[in-house]
Amino acid sequence: MPPYIPPEITDTIISAVPLVPYRTFRPSLSHTLAMCALVCRAWLPRSRIELFENILIRDDHTYDLLVERVLHSVTMSPNLASVDSLRLGRFNRSDPRSKAGRLFFLEFAGKLPGLRTLSVFNVDFTHQRPSVTWPLLLSQFRTITSLKLFDCQFSSFSDVRRLLTALPLLSTLVIAYLTWPVVSHEVHLQTTLRPRTFWPELHTLRIYHLPPESAAMFLRWITGALRGSPVKVLLCDPDLPSTGSLQEAVDAFVGRVGPSVTDLETYITDNWPLSGFIALERLSCDLRHCKGKWEGVASVLQGVLSNTIQSITFDAVYTHRLRPRQNHNATYLRFDDDTLEELDRVLSGEPFGRLREVILRVLADEEEEEEVLRAHARRCLPELHKRKIFCLYILTVKDLDVE
Repeated sequence: MPPYIPPEITDTIISAVPLVPYRTFRPSLSHTLAMCALVCRAWLPRSRIELFENILIRDDHTYDLLVERVLHSVTMSPNLASVDSLRLGRFNRSDPRSKAGRLFFLEFAGKLPGLRTLSVFNVDFTHQRPSVTWPLLLSQFRTITSLKLFDCQFSSFSDVRRLLTALPLLSTLVIAYLTWPVVSHEVHLQTTLRPRTFWPELHTLRIYHLPPESAAMFLRWITGALRGSPVKVLLCDPDLPSTGSLQEAVDAFVGRVGPSVTDLETYITDNWPLSGFIALERLSCDLRHCKGKWEGVASVLQGVLSNTIQSITFDAVYTHRLRPRQNHNATYLRFDDDTLEELDRVLSGEPFGRLREVILRVLADEEEEEEVLRAHARRCLPELHKRKIFCLYILTVKDLDVE
C-alpha cells in the first residue's frame, strides 16, 4: 500500500461532501470545502472546483467580496467557469434595493460560461431603470437552463417577458410571488410571438402565488410562448375567479399544456379543469385550503380523463382533533370524516384502473392516536386497501415544528 492516498481517491471524497440538512449546527458545505482547500496543495484544485460549483450571494457584503476577490482577480476569476448554480438573495431577509440585485447582471455578464441554474430572491427590478434594455442582459447568460424567481418586483410585465425570452435554453422555470403594475394595454397583450420566443426544451413549469390579474396576464402570454414546448412537470395554483375572461385564460393554458403534462401538482379547485390533462401519470393535490367534504374532492377527480395515471398524492389533510389555530377552522376538509368513502368509490373506478399508489399525508394533533386514524382509513377506503395501493403518513404538529 502506498504511503499516501492517491489523488483520484481524495478528489472523489471531496466531491462527495454532502449538503448540510436545514436547521443543523454542523459546518456548512462551503465551510467544509474551504477547510479542505487549506489541507494541502493536492487538495486545492478539486476543493475550489466544488466550492465554486454552487454560489450563494446572501447580501451586499458577500457580493462585494465575490467581485473584489474573484471577479477582479487574475488568478481567481478562472474559477468562475466552475459555477453551475447561483442564488442571489435570501428567502425573506434580502434588501430588495441591494447593490447586488442592481449590478449582478451587468458586472457578471459573460463571466459565468457554465451557469445552468439561477435563483433570485427578493430583488426589486424596478431599480434597474432608467435603462430599458436591462432584461436583455440575461442573453449574456444563455447557458441558463433553470430559472427561479421568488418575491421579485418588476416595473411592468414587459420586463418579465423580455427577461424570460432572453433565455432560449430554459428547461425549468419557477416563478412565485412576482408583482408588477397591471395596466390596461398589457391586459390585452398579443400572444402572437416570434420564433425566438419559444423554449423547445421547457419541461418543468412551476407558477404559484401570483395575484389574480397578474396570473391571468402571465397565463395568456405563456400559452402562446409554450408553442412547441412539451411541458412534462407542472406545479400551478392559479388564484383565479371561475368566470369571465380570467377563466378563459386558464382554459386556454390547460389546452396548451394538457396533452403533454405527466406530473401535476396543484390545489383542488373547481376552476382548474383536470379533464384537460390527458397524459397524467402522477397527480399531487394540496388540500390544506380545501373546504367542505370529501364529495367535493371526489367530484373534481371524476373529471380526470387520463387512463395512464399511476400515482395520486393528497398533501396536508387536517383532522378534527387538530387544535384550533389560524386557517384550521371547522370549514376545512378533515381526514377523519365519514365522507372519505367517496374517495374510495371514485378511485376504484375508471380511469384509475392503473393506479399503483394512493398516498395521504395527514396533519394531526400531537396527541392524536395513530391507530384510530389507520382504522378510519381501513373502514372508509376498503377497495384501496384490498388492492394494497394505499399509504397513510401521519405527521403531528410537533413533527412539523408548527407553532
